[in-house]
Amino acid sequence: MTQSTVLVVEDESVVALDIKLQLEDLGFRILGPVASGEAALSLAASHGPDLTLMDIRLAGQLDGVATAAQLGALHAIPVVFLTSHSDAETVQRAAETGAYGYLTKPFQIKELRAGIEVALTKARLERQLKESERWFASTLKCVQDGVVVTAQDARVRFMNPAAERLTGWRLEDALGKAASEVLPYRPDNREAASPIPSAVELALAEGRVVGVRHARRLLTRNQGLVPVDESAGPVDDDVGQRMGAVVVIRDARSRLLHEDQLRSSEARFRSAFDHAPLGMALVSMAGRFIQVNAALSKLLDVAPETLQDRFVDEFSVALDTEHESMRLQELTVKRIPLVQFEKRFLRGMQREPVWALVSVSLISQGDEPTCFLYQIHDLTDQKQAAERLAMLAEQRIKLEVSEQTMRTREEFFSRASHEMRTPLNAVLGFAQLLQLARDHEPERTRTYADRIITAGTHLLAMVNDVLDIQKTADGELRLRIEAVSLNDVVRTAVEFLLSAAKAHSVSLTMQMPPDLLVKADPTRLRQVLLNVISNAVKYNRPGGTVEVQAHAQPDGIELIVNDTGLGLTSDQLAHVFQPFNRLGRENSSIEGVGLGLVITRGLLEKMGGAIHVKSQADVGTQ
Repeated sequence: MTQSTVLVVEDESVVALDIKLQLEDLGFRILGPVASGEAALSLAASHGPDLTLMDIRLAGQLDGVATAAQLGALHAIPVVFLTSHSDAETVQRAAETGAYGYLTKPFQIKELRAGIEVALTKARLERQLKESERWFASTLKCVQDGVVVTAQDARVRFMNPAAERLTGWRLEDALGKAASEVLPYRPDNREAASPIPSAVELALAEGRVVGVRHARRLLTRNQGLVPVDESAGPVDDDVGQRMGAVVVIRDARSRLLHEDQLRSSEARFRSAFDHAPLGMALVSMAGRFIQVNAALSKLLDVAPETLQDRFVDEFSVALDTEHESMRLQELTVKRIPLVQFEKRFLRGMQREPVWALVSVSLISQGDEPTCFLYQIHDLTDQKQAAERLAMLAEQRIKLEVSEQTMRTREEFFSRASHEMRTPLNAVLGFAQLLQLARDHEPERTRTYADRIITAGTHLLAMVNDVLDIQKTADGELRLRIEAVSLNDVVRTAVEFLLSAAKAHSVSLTMQMPPDLLVKADPTRLRQVLLNVISNAVKYNRPGGTVEVQAHAQPDGIELIVNDTGLGLTSDQLAHVFQPFNRLGRENSSIEGVGLGLVITRGLLEKMGGAIHVKSQADVGTQ
């Protein structure tokens, strides 16, 4: 426990010393003793004692009463008078200083100790009370709401600065005034003359808390009217005795203005919502319609009251609901402002699907989402227009393809007729010569017959090629797909062309891994190999080479034919699959009509394969 300090002020030195010794024995710390009021004030200022034990008759200009008054005013130090004077006048003067005790000499040490302890406890409690009051007052001064405290008789004891601003009353002017005078209210009907009782008056009269009464019209001291929200409650002591009341008033002007703006905003939203040309709906977080507008009701061909509280999924195509749910989760989880998606609603009793573009935003109150705002745009016209455009585009493509096919056929038959005319003229010419020379020139006759056979064979091959191309294009070519030994087919083709390679002084070889099988028509595969390898031989150069290789790949078999022939330019490569285009070799002695690669590509595609050509002029072709 902290040792209390007592200042002893006594002009009789023997008595002062006795008091000092006895108090020290009791555990007190002693300042002094001093004999004059002036010395007591000086010592109190420098050391700040907890209590002063004061005689009334002192040396010097100040007596004990005057000194006690200054100690209380300057330092708030409690004083206990210890004197031999007990006349009424002296006692009255001492009482006016707010003394904490009055003991007369002679005294018993127990009485002195009790007096000092009581005075110290009382002083401590008063300090705590004053500190509490200061905290309370400081707090109320910082509160934005007006606070008015009244006594039991409803007269003002305190009001904070906010209450001063709202009422127009200053605290010093309002103290002791009736609450009804400081807080007069006027009814909403301006013609009513009698004032309405304030909440503080009701709290005092009925002993209960009066809840907030909104937008009461407070008449200020300067006769202005301010809307305030008012509440009040009684204040009772520890034993339930009524001490007074406290009333809280809050300026309601900004709230009322905000409410007016909110009502205007809600009215504008309501008008925009109800009269919007596109469908709009408020949908709960559980997916139920809360509110729909006329446009959505018309789109779905369902009355608004029928849609109320129904699930959106009930009017949606089932296949579209999962995607819609995923997009709504983006709003709630990722907190993006808006999502858009297309979906199909079901219209009317017939449940006819209707395409719509849906825009959804999340409406929240604070951080808590409350509902979704759906904006639904009917896409029926756009979808129908898109379908018409797609149909027109398809028709245009078909027309273009048909026209291109006709042009290709015209070009094809023009080239075919040109190519056929040459062997036919040879057949006719040599037949006429044969007719003239049959009797007297047998050797020439045989020559003419051989040429007729050659020309006819060429013509027949060309007709067969044309028929193959036509059947491939028309899908009439019949194939017999089976597992074929690629090694056997390649060997057959190579052996068949060895004599031709020898005649052209070209080396023809093959490097094939064993047991390679492919799914193909064996006859058509052999035709493909003969076409490709024969081209490699024919368009080669003396001393050149042709090599056939095969490799197993993850997605099939790659068959490669490499030659060291004349090669092709990039421009020639662009036309390599054009019918009857011999790529500048038309006037050469090399036989052909320009259909071999065209037929080869068509056959390979029908058998699930493909052909690619790489070439470099004067280097060779692969």
